[in-house]
Amino acid sequence: MDMLKALVPVEMTLASNVALRYLCRKAELLGIAVQPVHVEEPDHKPHSSETGWIRRSWESGLRQAGLEEVQRILNSEKLDCFILPNPIVRVGDREDTLLEELRLGGYDFFVEGEVANFNTGAFRKRLRSKLYRQMPCPVLLVRNMIQSDRLALVLDEKTDVDSLVARFHHLFGGRAVDFDLCAYAMDDLHQDPHPDELLSEGAELLGKLGYTPARAFTLLGAPETAARSLGDYGMIVAHMDRKSNRKSPLTEVLGLVSSPILICW
Repeated sequence: MDMLKALVPVEMTLASNVALRYLCRKAELLGIAVQPVHVEEPDHKPHSSETGWIRRSWESGLRQAGLEEVQRILNSEKLDCFILPNPIVRVGDREDTLLEELRLGGYDFFVEGEVANFNTGAFRKRLRSKLYRQMPCPVLLVRNMIQSDRLALVLDEKTDVDSLVARFHHLFGGRAVDFDLCAYAMDDLHQDPHPDELLSEGAELLGKLGYTPARAFTLLGAPETAARSLGDYGMIVAHMDRKSNRKSPLTEVLGLVSSPILICW
C-alpha cells in the first residue's frame, strides 16, 4: 500500500494547528506523509521591490525566519505522524506559490484549516479562490478535532458519482474505512436523478471496487438541518464541479457543517 502525500501549510494560526493535529490523528486511516509548506508573502515596503543582492538578502532573511517559525510550530505540537524532514519555505504570493508546489510535487491532497464560522458566503468565496479553482488534487478542509473515524460520502443531483468514487478509491483503497453513503436533497420531488437513483448508482460503483457502505440513506431538508445531521461524522466526502461556479443546497450544507470536509473536483 503506497503512502499518500499531503501538502499542509504550517502557520502561526489556530486553524493551521487544528489541521495539523487532525491530520496526524487520522494518519493511520489515511496513510499519509505530511509535507509542511510555509509561504512568506512580501509586503509593500521599498525593500521588497528592490533587485539584485538587496532583494536576495531580504528574501533569504524571510525564508530563514519562516523556517524557524515552522520548526517552532512542529516542535511545539509534538506530532506523532510521519512529517517529511525538510519543510518547504518560499517567498511570494501564497496562492501562486501553493499552486506551483501542488503542480510540481505530485500531492494526493491539500490540507488546510479553517476556523468554523458557519458563514456560507465565506465558504463560497473560498471555493471561488484561484487556489481552489486551479488546484490539481482534492482538498481536506479541517474545522475542528472531531474524534470519529466514520466517513460520509454525500451525493446530490449534480455530483459526478464516477469521479467521486474514483477519488475515494485512490485515497482510501486498501484501508479499513467505515463509511456511510448519503444522498442529499432539499426534498425528493422533481429531483433528477432521484435520491434513490443516486444511492443505487453510488452503491453499484463502490461495490465494483469492493466497498460496501455501512448505511445508505437519503437526507432531506434545509441545509441547516442537513448540516446538523452530518455533524457527528469524522469526515464528509463530496464532489464539487468547479466549472459551474454554482450556489447549491449541497454547497450550503458544506459551508455549515462542522465536520472536516474532503472536497474532490
